[in-house]
Amino acid sequence: MPRLKTLLKIAPAALALHLLLATPHLHAHAQPEGSLPAHGSTVSGSPNRIAVWFDHPMRLTLFEVSGPRGLVPLNPAPGREALTRFETSPATALGPGKYTVRWRGLASDGHVMADEIYFTVR
Repeated sequence: MPRLKTLLKIAPAALALHLLLATPHLHAHAQPEGSLPAHGSTVSGSPNRIAVWFDHPMRLTLFEVSGPRGLVPLNPAPGREALTRFETSPATALGPGKYTVRWRGLASDGHVMADEIYFTVR
């Protein structure tokens, strides 16, 4: 009987600890880990590649680059598969100016994520 009382006393604390430790994994969303060119960077000449990568798979629903002359044609465009890295190339060389990379995606937990990355071409 004393063992049962002890168990009943520690059970709520053990459950609370378990929930506290498990919750971040249950609610973790895919987060961007980096980009190429790096956010806020200035590059000399047109970049050959434009990329973004994530800590968990993400299905991109939008990936676009815009600059001084509007939207930049990309090759390839994102597909339907979930991935941890998406890499593309401008179809033509980027001229000098400021560029914005906009992306939106669906994480495996169903959470919609979106962000913008900025870089400048000299």
